[in-house]
Amino acid sequence: MPPRTFALDLSRTSSYVCQSCIASIGRARPNPQPWLARNASNAARAARRQRAPTTTKQLEEEQAQRFQEALLREAQKGEPADTDEQGPTEPLAVNYFNEETEGQYRQLRDGAEFGAVSGGIDSEISEAINDLEQKMVQTIQMLDSLEKVGGSEQDKAEELRKQFKKILREKYKGKTGPEGESYGVLRISGFTGVRHRAVANLNSFLARDSVVKGGVPKPKDLFDCWKYYSAARSSLATQWSNVPREVWDFLWMILSHEGEGVENPNRMHHIYVLAKDMQAAGVVLRDSQQLLAIEAMFLEGWQEEAIEAWKKAVVTIGSKPETFKGYYELGVRMCSLHGDTDRAMRAADTLLRSSKPPNPRIMIPIVRALAAKEGSAEEAWEVYRDMRALLGDTMQIEDYDEIIACFLAVNHVEHGLQAFVDMMFSGPMDIRGKTRLPTIVGNHFFLGKWLKRLIGAGDLDGAYKVVTFLQNKGVAASPIQLNGLVGAWLRTETADNMEKAEQLAWAMIKARLDFVGLRRRAAAMDRPIRLVPRDGEPTPDDYVCTTRATVETFSLLAENYSARGLHDELQELWTAFELAELGPNSFMINQIIKSYTESKGPQEAIDFYEQMTKKRHVRPDAHTFIALYNTLSVNRVVKRDNKLSADDAVIGRQFFQDLVKMDWKFDSVDEYTYLPRTVLFSMLKAKDHAGMIVAARTMKELFNYSPPEQLLIELAAGTATLRVQSKRNMDRIMEASRLIESLIRKHTQVFADLGGDPANMTAQEKDNQLCAVFEELVLVKAHAQNAERSAVNKILAQAAEEMGVFDIVFTRDPAVIRRHRKVMKNQDVEKDVD
Repeated sequence: MPPRTFALDLSRTSSYVCQSCIASIGRARPNPQPWLARNASNAARAARRQRAPTTTKQLEEEQAQRFQEALLREAQKGEPADTDEQGPTEPLAVNYFNEETEGQYRQLRDGAEFGAVSGGIDSEISEAINDLEQKMVQTIQMLDSLEKVGGSEQDKAEELRKQFKKILREKYKGKTGPEGESYGVLRISGFTGVRHRAVANLNSFLARDSVVKGGVPKPKDLFDCWKYYSAARSSLATQWSNVPREVWDFLWMILSHEGEGVENPNRMHHIYVLAKDMQAAGVVLRDSQQLLAIEAMFLEGWQEEAIEAWKKAVVTIGSKPETFKGYYELGVRMCSLHGDTDRAMRAADTLLRSSKPPNPRIMIPIVRALAAKEGSAEEAWEVYRDMRALLGDTMQIEDYDEIIACFLAVNHVEHGLQAFVDMMFSGPMDIRGKTRLPTIVGNHFFLGKWLKRLIGAGDLDGAYKVVTFLQNKGVAASPIQLNGLVGAWLRTETADNMEKAEQLAWAMIKARLDFVGLRRRAAAMDRPIRLVPRDGEPTPDDYVCTTRATVETFSLLAENYSARGLHDELQELWTAFELAELGPNSFMINQIIKSYTESKGPQEAIDFYEQMTKKRHVRPDAHTFIALYNTLSVNRVVKRDNKLSADDAVIGRQFFQDLVKMDWKFDSVDEYTYLPRTVLFSMLKAKDHAGMIVAARTMKELFNYSPPEQLLIELAAGTATLRVQSKRNMDRIMEASRLIESLIRKHTQVFADLGGDPANMTAQEKDNQLCAVFEELVLVKAHAQNAERSAVNKILAQAAEEMGVFDIVFTRDPAVIRRHRKVMKNQDVEKDVD
């Protein structure tokens, strides 16, 4: 067991003293220094001289001397009578050993190393404990001295003793770990004046009570710590000696923190700067701090210097049990990244041969470094095999992913495929070097699993390498797999990836056009045809896509071109789409309508819609009508024109007539929510109040739509969203809210007068109330709330005739309603809407 420290033995004192202690005391000088605590620094002694009176200091020294003399006398009482005759005994020479493995022992340097090995307490912790012991003994001695003086000094000592106990009880009772640590009040003195205001700001930060809560810094703590420290560095550099060690440790703790849900992206840069400043200030870094500083130096670009510092620390940091593992793991990572694979393998071998071997995953950086070296792929493969054998059944899917990524990054696709086969199949299966793959591997279902995993992990370039490699092996990817890769590239929104996506998508389109051309030529002949190789066939290294494009391929490109405003490219894509003979779909039509609206004008977009739906009989969808209503001038221009608004009212009614008569269905709840909003707001902007009421009644009959209260407030305010937080909009929304509340109260009172129970209204009754409030709101907007009901109905009937919904709104023909009813394609979604 490790030797007990003085703090632990305070309550376990006895009269027994060992012979070594007696011999050491016997050889003490006539005026021995206090041995219970180490010598304090000059600054500490000067501070004590300023705080304590001269009489107190003398009493302390006399008390310490008397204490040692008493201890010596107590120890000599138990000695044999012939001790004086034999003279002082020589201290025993004790050798310490540690059992590394069973039957193998290693001799330790001294008792300190024995204590560290057997107790797990390193030199840093031991030093901290000794410092704590020193402070406790000095505090107790000071209090005892004050009590012996008597008078007012005794009262002061009693008050200090109570305060000391209270602080210990409140701060540390029942607390362990980070919760029991306290840095106290940290401050950097010696910097005053306007020129050193940055240091004052740093002191204010250090004095915050909320800087560290529960031992876990918050993201704002990390940001503020570097903000104030970096601003104060120039001032602190003039007098580094004024910065206490506690402040350095506190800054290191904050700036080096990572994990526990706190992101610290600039951690290594901050540690590099802080370590340089501590070195300039003459502050000795602890072992763990040295390791982190070396890693920060390496990542900041000083790779050779960091590796040299790492090599020099092998005797100090690398030989200590508490830093042995971290030291060699850091060496493996740095040497691997630097390309020194031989040294990295030696460091890994040292780790693996130690008594407590680390995680074999430390070999992954070596695999990556060897795979990147030209001609070392097989050596990297052997290292991977060794790691796999060491891990055994504990090897995880994430480990295979890292190994596969190592090989794919340097275009060793075959080794990556073999690693993926190892992951998928428990039995041995070697596919390297084979021209044709086994059937269980050489199929696009197996390829799809691999591509899905690579795309999900974000390794898009690796997925493309897999596609080209396996096509050369006779396994072509399916269109849905390549469309997934194209879509993943486009979603990154980076220039390089979008260019790769366009190249792959147009290669698929070319394959489709070649197929259509070949089909046409084959149909024109009266006998079978035979394909022969052409001159200038591509080499195996060139990738010629044989997977044909589908509607999804065109849709992905169309959406991207439309979002980026590439109208010429979108027109070229539409031309290719017609040549591909896939048959137009509503998604492509919607993108073309949006593009024509922005580039060629709304009339071109409307003409295109007419051609596609009424001549080529393409079925539209909800997004088609949303795109059509967005062609109206009230949805495109800021300053509205009365004549254009009147035209928009007429065109909007025609769009609504198509919306009712066309055969289409809702695809999602978003469409169900957004389409009615677009229709009602477009008519409100065009001041077609009669059309609004007719459209609302029609949508109520055809797809059971009732305007929600939020939409009523937005319509009353005249703003299409409640998210715009401008003062003018907020005032309008508050006024609109009061209007809607008054209308709801009015209709609730009418419902109660008719014998209903407002507190127990059914869902249907609430919907009917919202519809009635909506119509009342539209009449208020049209300044017709006091108009005769017969006059209003006459205007509504005329609007219903023009919109083609008279049979639905007024006569309410069940057959017509059933024929034009719009439902959800997905019945589960329809239930959610209901």
